[in-house]
Amino acid sequence: MKRICVLGDGSMARSLQTAARSEGIQVASVLTGDDLRSGRPRRKGDLKGAELGIDFSGAGTVLKNVQRCVELGLPLVEGTTGWESQRPDVEAMVLNGEGSLLYAPNFSFGMNVLFHLLEQAADLFEGAEEYDPFVLEHHHRGKADSPSGTALRLAETLLNRLDRKNLVQTTGGGEIASNQLSLASLRAGSEPGRHEVGFDGPHESIRLQHAARDRAAFAHGALRAGRWLMGRSGIFTMRDVMRDLLEEASRTRAEKEREETHG
Repeated sequence: MKRICVLGDGSMARSLQTAARSEGIQVASVLTGDDLRSGRPRRKGDLKGAELGIDFSGAGTVLKNVQRCVELGLPLVEGTTGWESQRPDVEAMVLNGEGSLLYAPNFSFGMNVLFHLLEQAADLFEGAEEYDPFVLEHHHRGKADSPSGTALRLAETLLNRLDRKNLVQTTGGGEIASNQLSLASLRAGSEPGRHEVGFDGPHESIRLQHAARDRAAFAHGALRAGRWLMGRSGIFTMRDVMRDLLEEASRTRAEKEREETHG
C-alpha cells in the first residue's frame, strides 16, 4: 500500500495524513467535506490515483462515499461513526458490487485488544450476578455522536454475553432495572477518547480502561486495517484483523515450543 485517498477534512482526517506520511505512504488526494457533499464529478476522478480510500468524513456522506469506492473497485476503510441506521444499505451496496469494505467504531490497536479482553471477562462474570457491569466514555466537546460508536460496541458485547442484561440505559435515565446496562457519556474539553468498562460488586470493583493519548492511535490503526484489507473483497471489521493477529501469534508460539522441545 503506497498511495491512499483521504475522505474528509476534520481532525481525524488530518491526523491520518500525518500518520500516513510518517509510514512512508503517499496521500494521493484529500476530498474535503464540501467536495463530498457536492459530489462534483471532477473530484470522483481523484480517487483513481489511490490504492485505498480511508473515510473520516461524516455520517451524512458515508453512503455516497461507499458507492463511489465500489464503482471504482477501490477498497475502503470506513472510520466514520453514527451511520449505523444505514448499515443494511451500505452492506448491500458492497456485496452487490463485489466491493471491499472494512469498518469499525475504533481502529486503535489497544482498544481492539480491550474488545477481545472484554469478551473473555464478560463470559467469566456471566455466572456472578452480584457484579453489575457498566460503561463510561469521555470525549471532547466537539464529538458529534453520543454515545460514541466505541461505547455502543462495548455495551453490545456485554448484552451479547450477559443473559441478565438486555437493554441499555444511557446518561440521564435515572434509576435502572436489573436487566438494564448503564452507559454514561461525557462531552467536555479536548479528550480524544477514554472508555471504561466496569463490573461493580459488593466487595470489589474490576475495571478495564482504554485511554487514547492522541488521535494518532486511531490513524495508525486505520492504516494497519488498510494494509490488511488490500487484496480482499467483502465486508470486514477489526475483529477479522485481530483474529488473524491472534492466529499468527498462536502459530509463532507453537513453532517456538516445537523448537524448544526438539532443540
